[in-house]
Amino acid sequence: MSADLSDSIKRLAKKGKENGFVLISELDEIIKNLKVADQQYIKDGLEELEIQIVKTPKDYDEYKYMTGEQAIEFLQSLSDGKTKAFVKEED
Repeated sequence: MSADLSDSIKRLAKKGKENGFVLISELDEIIKNLKVADQQYIKDGLEELEIQIVKTPKDYDEYKYMTGEQAIEFLQSLSDGKTKAFVKEED
């Protein structure tokens, strides 16, 4: 892999960590000359870094990588307090 290509991927990954996603069009433009297996390796690597690959910014799912505990806290924050779902019992 050339230094330019490596730098482009690093820049895209940094941007992806800041935004939570990269656009597939941007990624494809950078990796278009690589073998399919290498392209997939890079895409998998971005997903492992919890960077989503999306067609448009509207496709970004900010809740995709929540842990179970984070999801419960989020759902509790939506509660009106009348429902006991997801509420921890005090011992």
